[in-house]
Amino acid sequence: MHFSTSFIAATAAVLAAVPASAHMDMRTPYPYGPDTLTNGPLMNDLADFPCKQRPGVYDPPAQENIFAIGEEQTLSFRGSAVHGGGSCQVSLTTDMKPTKDSVWKVIHSIEGGCPANVDGNLPADPNGDGASKFKFKVPSSIAPGEYTLAWTWINRIGNREFYMNCAPITVTASKKRYAPTPAQEPRSLIPLAKRDDLPDMFVANINDCITAEGVDIRFPDPGPSNLMALGEPVCIKKDGSNGPIAGGSSSGGSNGGDKPSAPKADKPSNSPGVFLPSSPTSAPAADAPSDAPVSVPSSAPTSAPAAPNPPAQSTTPVAPSPPAQSSTSPSNPPQAPSTGGDGSDGSELSGACSEEGSWHCINGSSFQRCASGQWSSAVSMAQGTKCTAGVAKELKIAMA
Repeated sequence: MHFSTSFIAATAAVLAAVPASAHMDMRTPYPYGPDTLTNGPLMNDLADFPCKQRPGVYDPPAQENIFAIGEEQTLSFRGSAVHGGGSCQVSLTTDMKPTKDSVWKVIHSIEGGCPANVDGNLPADPNGDGASKFKFKVPSSIAPGEYTLAWTWINRIGNREFYMNCAPITVTASKKRYAPTPAQEPRSLIPLAKRDDLPDMFVANINDCITAEGVDIRFPDPGPSNLMALGEPVCIKKDGSNGPIAGGSSSGGSNGGDKPSAPKADKPSNSPGVFLPSSPTSAPAADAPSDAPVSVPSSAPTSAPAAPNPPAQSTTPVAPSPPAQSSTSPSNPPQAPSTGGDGSDGSELSGACSEEGSWHCINGSSFQRCASGQWSSAVSMAQGTKCTAGVAKELKIAMA
């Protein structure tokens, strides 16, 4: 039996439309290659990683994505098959045509309820806009310039999949005006690919790390901005052993309360800029304060109570009380525990910190910051610059 060319073409179009109506893609930011972008997951074994490689993958969208530092941007979606939600990340690379060797750094994570907080799927509509809309910001530590942004999604229900859409963005200086003009954010002087304070993008289900169905995973390191809903930290390797226990120091969002989180997992170096778990990791849970600003979806998830109004700002976040001291004076409030001393000896601080937003300059050659109640990893000063040693509310920079 022979079929006409037109019949074969029509049949192929129908078959192509079946998976297309069963998934999601990114509506905003405006993605690369809109005419060829499909809404299915990436293929196994990184075959079309990153950005769903295809002819025309990096064709520019009709509308530009221009993001001012610190301004709210909208992450929105098209489609209805949200697969019970899941966990998403927003990452950046300086490569305008990313490859498998590109380095991706996370600026925002959504742990649970992404792209929607529902038990199954939304009413069938391949062009539907009923999924949640999330807000995120380009942090001040990102230098103005041209970047590729990636939205990645690990679904909660259904086949173990990994979704990734990419978009070209232009980052501009903050629109806010200050007097006097603040010093340049020192981390913005460091090439993005070498930023240790920003985690690598987490990749699963198209490699050796397979997430369990029915849970919203916790990322090994969610980065500087994290919206947390519900779920458990689960990642199972193909051999049946446990993958990394995910965690991080920031939490918040729809659950409206503090949640325990695990310390950051070590990152294997088997691929630059992409966190590909290669060995089991475990860590005990630890309490972490959650008063850092977080993004909130446009509609509160239905499975969790509404978040309470935020308390008045305070320079001292809530922190676990330290063991009782020998001093009998009750006049000084207890300070959060820290395993790194007070920094006066020029050593790196670690653990909890009490002055949110404060800086610690280490011997003039590197620095760290109190963020979300925890000291960040130390970051080297840009070549030719130095900072004034010690802990202070401002990081004072001078030419070396």
